[in-house]
Amino acid sequence: MIDLLLASTVMLIGDSHSVGPFGWYLDENLRKNGYHVASYASCGSIAKWWTTQQKTTCGFYSNDLNGNVTKANVHPTPKLTTLLSEVKPEAVIIELGSNYVKTPSDEFVRNDIKSFVKTIKDSGATCFWISAPDMRLYRNDISRLDKLVYEAVGNDCVMFDSKKVTSYPATGGDGVHYWFSAGLPIAHKWADGAFEAFKATQQ
Repeated sequence: MIDLLLASTVMLIGDSHSVGPFGWYLDENLRKNGYHVASYASCGSIAKWWTTQQKTTCGFYSNDLNGNVTKANVHPTPKLTTLLSEVKPEAVIIELGSNYVKTPSDEFVRNDIKSFVKTIKDSGATCFWISAPDMRLYRNDISRLDKLVYEAVGNDCVMFDSKKVTSYPATGGDGVHYWFSAGLPIAHKWADGAFEAFKATQQ
């Protein structure tokens, strides 16, 4: 059984999906519902990047507790331990996973995620993990990816299955991201679904 702590301060950690509209919508949902929110997203990132501070070259987004927004194409990935000590969240929402899709080593994926989750749990925060959405380009790989993420996270985080609320259009976009006209409503629906599921853990 997962211990649920009612959160007033929430931190969102994400990859390119959170650099774009999904992350913006989710951040907005949290703020307008009264949470203190700090969001950080690094395009291309996996859990390890949040330890090594690997630099993203495809997009960074943050919106801190004071509402200060940073957007950059090139930016170091923030260090998870630093963010945890500065933000002091009661809950961490994690949107990571898509970038493991072509990782050949199952063991690496599981260990990388387990270490990340342990760092969060050791800080005293609860965690809420948002799985990869439907992606036209990687549709055949998502079942393997989900299996690894679920195995790694286990009962340490509440899991949200993004595929239940996402269906990538047959045409348009890059096959991965929802940052195009037909994708934006889906990103919005995805963020709404994730928020409602997170909110349900807080009641």
